[in-house]
Amino acid sequence: MHKLSYLRPAVLLLLIVISTILSCKKKEYSLPPLSDKSAINMEVKQDLTVDPGGNTLYFINHTSEIIPVWDYGTGRSSRQTDTIHFAFRGDYVIRRSAVTGGGIVQLDSITVHVTADNLNYVNDPLWNALTGGVGQEKTWVLDINTTAFDGPLFFYGTDNGWGGDCMKTGGDCWSWAPKYADNAWLMPAGDYGTMTFSLKGGPFVKVVHTQVPSRGTENGTYYLDVNTKRLTMTDATPIHDAGRDACVSAWGNIRLISLTEKTMQLGVLRTSCDGPALMVYNYVAKQ
Repeated sequence: MHKLSYLRPAVLLLLIVISTILSCKKKEYSLPPLSDKSAINMEVKQDLTVDPGGNTLYFINHTSEIIPVWDYGTGRSSRQTDTIHFAFRGDYVIRRSAVTGGGIVQLDSITVHVTADNLNYVNDPLWNALTGGVGQEKTWVLDINTTAFDGPLFFYGTDNGWGGDCMKTGGDCWSWAPKYADNAWLMPAGDYGTMTFSLKGGPFVKVVHTQVPSRGTENGTYYLDVNTKRLTMTDATPIHDAGRDACVSAWGNIRLISLTEKTMQLGVLRTSCDGPALMVYNYVAKQ
């Protein structure tokens, strides 16, 4: 009896240790099942009243708890509702996908037919400054020679926008415009290539990357939202330096900081490297 009484505390301690180990066992998590595409309603409506040629489209997501992704050829959107204008006639494929808790669901693509041009959608001072106007094209180069700016690259807060203004009260707003002459470490001197925005038959863009060999020459499309001061580039990226190529996850999602006939500033969000910030690349029109 005395022997058993002596063992009981040890047995109790062992049980406590085992219970603790079992309770600390790593929990297993699993994603919910991937939704069937039939359960997702992402509507595309073509307005023939506003534009008899079908130039105006409405994107409407009717499904809750998803992030819609609309790829309409000249740009992409992840808004719950959006309005898109096609200035040029042609057939456009709208690719739809939904980001759900279980993963990405691809929906069937929709092809829309635009039967007439409506150049009013690109007849704007900003469109003209970017491209030279309908039927024209304009080529831009990085201002590495500081002909218009103090340097080719400035830095802003994540909430700065058009004109460098703060877009959010109390937001992350600041700026640093380093002089390249005193900060040559920003990027090496050299030829960074060309970036040509065209309105010849459509919103086409061609970018020749001479400092980022992995990108080479990119041919894509673009869309300029004059109201939000946003520039979207699809299948092409703005001219930039190789050292920061991996610092941005969405090079085609661009914030317009300034744009005149001769100068342009494009901001892209840095998502890695030295932390979140708006990197603003400065360009001048090629003579």
